[in-house]
Amino acid sequence: MAFTDNSDLYGAVNEAGINLVVKHLKRQRPSLFNYGTEFIAKTPKLHCHSIDADPMVLLRNNPLMSIESPLPILGTNNLLSLHYCIQFVNAQIDFHKSNAITLPSELGELPEQHFAITAKVCAGLGCPDDRLTDYIEAFMDSFYEAISLDDIVAGKSTANIAGLKTHRKRPDPITIPVDRLECFCLEVFAVCHIETRKVGNQHIFSPKLDNIEIVNLAPEGLENSIECYAEQVIRLGLLPRIRIALEKLVFDQLQIVNVAIKPADSVATNPAIEDDELKVFIDMEVS
Repeated sequence: MAFTDNSDLYGAVNEAGINLVVKHLKRQRPSLFNYGTEFIAKTPKLHCHSIDADPMVLLRNNPLMSIESPLPILGTNNLLSLHYCIQFVNAQIDFHKSNAITLPSELGELPEQHFAITAKVCAGLGCPDDRLTDYIEAFMDSFYEAISLDDIVAGKSTANIAGLKTHRKRPDPITIPVDRLECFCLEVFAVCHIETRKVGNQHIFSPKLDNIEIVNLAPEGLENSIECYAEQVIRLGLLPRIRIALEKLVFDQLQIVNVAIKPADSVATNPAIEDDELKVFIDMEVS
């Protein structure tokens, strides 16, 4: 066969197959695509986007959303926090040649031996109304002792703080209740490639991020900051989980056969990203 003329094994996966698997996974394991505080997870009407889950997920009482810690309000010493959620509404991959995803002009055309991914991300923050904030502010005022600017300048605040720690019990942390979220959605695009490297006895196929773009987000500094954070999530959190390692396989029933598999050296680009597919060429060594 032509595909195995230069290697012992050949495998390929089409972008349509991966996108179909992701679509089914999103319905079967929605908690992999939806994250929020426990209260938001238990209150579907507050979700920024409705979760389309397989009926069996509900019948088996499997989670729709992964539980995350509330978002602390800076300056409150972790006493106050806010509810939130982050949802990946859809995700798609496109192998070169690009025909499934239209990249934004900032990323240009998809280079050869590269692939593109896109996702629509919706997020929401539980911001309380002014009346509730006034109530919480009054509660906090009743807890903290008033320290005047003159006392701070005179260095007298230390005694006040010491007395506060001695005579007053620290209140329990509070996540401010809400009846709605302030939601927004963003479209994220990324261009990636795959590198092959050897670590010890393993040959690793490792996805690498080349560029990322969030569409129509202003001002520029905000866009750059969010893109920076998204890049760290993708490079340090997501891509390392989908590395593929090729290592020695041992058939040890008789302890006489070892099979080592490695990327084929006779193929110029391995794995190859072309013709809407990811192609892998493997050689085997038997001892």
